[in-house]
Amino acid sequence: MAETLLIVFVIFVILGMPISVALGVGTLAAAMIYPALNPIIIPTRFVGLLSDSFLILAAPLFILAGNIAARSGVARAIIDLATVLVGRFRGGLAYVNILDSMLFGGISGSAVADVSALGTFLVPQMVRKGYDKDFATVLTICTAILAPIIPPSIIAVIYAWMADESVAAIFAGGYLPGALIAVGMAVPTFIIAKRRNYPREPRPTLATFTTAFRNALPGLMIPIIIMGGILLGWFTPTEAAAVAVAYALAVPPLFYRELSWRELPEIFADSARLSGVIGLIIGLVGAFGWVLTYSKFSIRVAEAIGTFAPTWWLFLTFVIVLYVFLGTFLTPSEIILVTVPVLLPGAQALGIHPIHFGMVCVIASAVGHVTPPVGLCLFIGMAISGLPMEKLVRPLLPFLAAIILVLFLVAFVPDTVLLVPRALGFVK
Repeated sequence: MAETLLIVFVIFVILGMPISVALGVGTLAAAMIYPALNPIIIPTRFVGLLSDSFLILAAPLFILAGNIAARSGVARAIIDLATVLVGRFRGGLAYVNILDSMLFGGISGSAVADVSALGTFLVPQMVRKGYDKDFATVLTICTAILAPIIPPSIIAVIYAWMADESVAAIFAGGYLPGALIAVGMAVPTFIIAKRRNYPREPRPTLATFTTAFRNALPGLMIPIIIMGGILLGWFTPTEAAAVAVAYALAVPPLFYRELSWRELPEIFADSARLSGVIGLIIGLVGAFGWVLTYSKFSIRVAEAIGTFAPTWWLFLTFVIVLYVFLGTFLTPSEIILVTVPVLLPGAQALGIHPIHFGMVCVIASAVGHVTPPVGLCLFIGMAISGLPMEKLVRPLLPFLAAIILVLFLVAFVPDTVLLVPRALGFVK
C-alpha cells in the first residue's frame, strides 16, 4: 500500500509535476488499488486537516506581514542601521548584507522575501562600491537562509504543527543557530574581503547612529511584538502573526511613506498565492500521511533506520544528507511536510529531542533555497544581478560549505538549539 503510494509519488515528481499533484495522485492510486481504503479519504483528510488547525493559520499571516514589511521601507531602514553598525570594517557592505538578513529575517520569516527586498538594493550598491558582482550576488543569496531560521519562521511553524510541538520553543531554538550561521558566513567573507581589498564604509558618528536606529525602530518592533507577545503569554503564535499584520499595515507606512495603498491588493494577492500553494500541499499531505500511518510505514522506516543508523548522530547525518539532496528539487516547506511524519518517530526512538530535530530539519531544508538547479533564492539572485547560474556556482561553494559545517555543529551539539528554549522554560 505505502509502496504504491511512494512509487507513484516519486514518478510524478521526476516527471516534473508539482509536489501537490504528485501527493494527490499517489494517494488516489493507493486508495483505488487497495480495497481497505476509499478515495473519499482524500477530500475528507484535506478539509479536516486545514479546518481543524488554528496554528497553521499563522503561516499565511506571517507571509502577509513579511510582504508588507518588504515593500513599506523597512528593508531600507534596516540596511542603514546595519551600515552604521558593521560598515566600517574591511568589506563592510558584505557584513551589512549578513546583518541585514538577520534583522530582516526576524520580520519576514521568508528567504524569498529577504533576498527580494534586500537584494534589489544591496547587490547594485555593492557593485557600485567595487565588489565583484558574483560575490555580492551569492552572499545575498546565502544570507537569505537566515530568514527561515531566525524567528518568526514559516518553515518552523509548519514543523511545529506537523510534530505537535510548541511554536514558541522552536522559535526560541532558532536564535543561536541563526547567529552561528551568520558567523560561519562571516569567515569566508573576511578572507575574500581582505584578499580582494574591498572598501570600508565611513565610520559613523553618534548622530548618524542615532538617526539610523530611530528610523529602523518601527520595523524592528515587528519581531519584538511577535516574540514578546508569545513569551509573555499575551498571544498565541497565530494571534501574534495577526497583530504583526495589523502593525505592519498601520505603522511602517506612516514612518517610511514608501508603501502606496494602491499596492495593497497586489501584496494581498501575492501572499494569497503563496499561502494557497502551501495550503494545498498541507491538505494533500494529510491524506498522504494517513495512508502511510494506516500501512504502518512510519514504524517500518523507523526500524529500518535503526538498523543502518543505530546512533542518534548517524541518524542526523542521514537526515542532513537526505535534506540537502531533496533540496535540489523540492522547496523547504515541501521537504518538511513530506518527510517529518516519516522521520520523526525514528528520531524520537533514538532519544533526539523534537525541538532539536526540528531545527536541524529547518536549517537543512533551507539549504535548498540556494542549491541548483531549482533554488528559489538562487533564481531571484540571478534575476537581480543578470548573471547566469554557471557564473554563481563556484563563488557559492565557500558560503555553502560554511552553512553546512555549522549545520553539522548544530546537529551534533544539541545545546546550540536547546539552550535558549530551556532558559526560557519551554523545554526541560
